[in-house]
Amino acid sequence: MAVFAKLKHDYKVLRDGRPGHRFSDYADERRKRRSGSFSIGRIVSFLLGIALIVVGLGIGWLPGPGGFLAIIGLALIAQEIPWVAKALDFIEVQ
Repeated sequence: MAVFAKLKHDYKVLRDGRPGHRFSDYADERRKRRSGSFSIGRIVSFLLGIALIVVGLGIGWLPGPGGFLAIIGLALIAQEIPWVAKALDFIEVQ
């Protein structure tokens, strides 16, 4: 599957997901798609998420994208860690 087709599909799953369940459902779908296999992509996704959180917090005091970067980093980590996905679902409905 082409990269843009995957991104489009992933966006659709998140957009159309039920509020309060969308991140968990998305993370479950990604885990099923990977069928539990270990890959370098999982490590890269996790490390990129951590890097975005650190950068977002580092520039958070500036007006602009600091908080947004941290949220994207959390979403990347939520793909790999189920309890982070559940926490994002909880925060979404609050």
